[in-house]
Amino acid sequence: MSMSGSKGLLTLATRQLQARWGETRFAWRDRKAQEFEEMYLSELMHGVNSALRVIDELDNLLDKIHADCD
Repeated sequence: MSMSGSKGLLTLATRQLQARWGETRFAWRDRKAQEFEEMYLSELMHGVNSALRVIDELDNLLDKIHADCD
């Protein structure tokens, strides 16, 4: 799978998770829901954003390597 394909799948999965969490959060409004969001989802979203940046960097590096080989 290409870097752009991986990035697309990760982005789609993240959007789906955020949408589902929005639906869940509508019904689950207590302190435990807030703790869950802070402890798990915030950290996960931070990790996903970092991974997306790294994927972009790798994609740029691979483009440069391919250009240098031509």
